[in-house]
Amino acid sequence: MSAGRSGGARAGPLRPGLASLVLVSALVVLVGLELAGEVLGGPDSAVLSWMLDHRGDRLTPVAIAVTNTGASPLLFPLVAVTGLVIRWRTGLWWPGLAALGVGLAGVLSRLGLSIVVRDARPSRVDWLVPVGGFSFPSGHAATSALVAGTLAWLLGRLVPWRPARVAIAAGLGVWALLVALSRLYLGVHWVSDVVGSWLLAGTWLAGLLVLAGRRRAAGWGVDAQPARRRQTAWNRPDSAPPD
Repeated sequence: MSAGRSGGARAGPLRPGLASLVLVSALVVLVGLELAGEVLGGPDSAVLSWMLDHRGDRLTPVAIAVTNTGASPLLFPLVAVTGLVIRWRTGLWWPGLAALGVGLAGVLSRLGLSIVVRDARPSRVDWLVPVGGFSFPSGHAATSALVAGTLAWLLGRLVPWRPARVAIAAGLGVWALLVALSRLYLGVHWVSDVVGSWLLAGTWLAGLLVLAGRRRAAGWGVDAQPARRRQTAWNRPDSAPPD
């Protein structure tokens, strides 16, 4: 292996690994502030008050519809189906399994973190939808960010045209952002809940990129379909095996 390729292999997971470290550190700081009590009360209350002041009869049904997509039972099956398409197209199982594992691990860690922090939601009189459980971090915001990230990564392996990949990732990112904003608009979360969810989801997604980089460096991320085509070509009666 040349020095250039060796350096590239080492650099593959480096940036996602650094991003994961930064996100974890920020999440730890935010959790510490949450446990400290009233430190985040000012920004949380200011954002919630702004949202309440800008409610409207036309926006509320839209916000409810958007927020419901963040808890749809179809989200993780959609990730699984995309993983199966990758298996069919490339012969690789690990991208779909890794994406599902990251998504489910993110959801479970969000649940565990909420039990540890036990943050109270905004006042019930401000709620426009029924909710349960603790406030920090937001389940809808975390789930939508995890699904958007894993789907963007999986679809990026299927779509060869870079502008299309960027458009898909941007569209999924906008959807996750709208889900998070809908939770604030509906009065069921503080802005710190949303930020915590994004930090948590970003940590898991960065870990997924680290795994993908290590697989690629080890030669596991190569499309398996050309290999099957080469094998089929050598099995034809008019083809001779290589020396």
